[in-house]
Amino acid sequence: MRHVPTGVTVITTLHDGLDAGFTANAFASVSADPPMLLICVNRSASSHGLISASGVFCVSLLALEQQAIAEKFAGGDPKERFSGVALERGPLGTAIIAGSLAHFECRLAEEHSAGTHTIFIGEVVACDSRSGEPLGYYHRTYRDFGLSA
Repeated sequence: MRHVPTGVTVITTLHDGLDAGFTANAFASVSADPPMLLICVNRSASSHGLISASGVFCVSLLALEQQAIAEKFAGGDPKERFSGVALERGPLGTAIIAGSLAHFECRLAEEHSAGTHTIFIGEVVACDSRSGEPLGYYHRTYRDFGLSA
């Protein structure tokens, strides 16, 4: 699957007043009416249980210039991931990565087990976007898809 080019997102949730988040590329649209999307999360990930317990999550689609944020949320101490990162808050209270190309704040609608992961399906309750270039990922490397006109 490392040969499939994807966009890069940071998934966040808010549980008991604490933010949690991680970098992910397993994200897809599910339905336009009602607007729904899915994320796939490894059950061993620290945020997995928090998404399930809180019932909310946000997907921030990162811009090309946000590679450092992708790297920060991909590893290290989960408690330090938000340090120094500009955030906004959605109506459900989840953290939105400021400057992201798009974000989708969701209320958890369904959970499905698949191998080592859970597929979380969320109903989009708030979203926004801006123009810019997406941060890509291909063959274990961050990429510029070269989409500018």
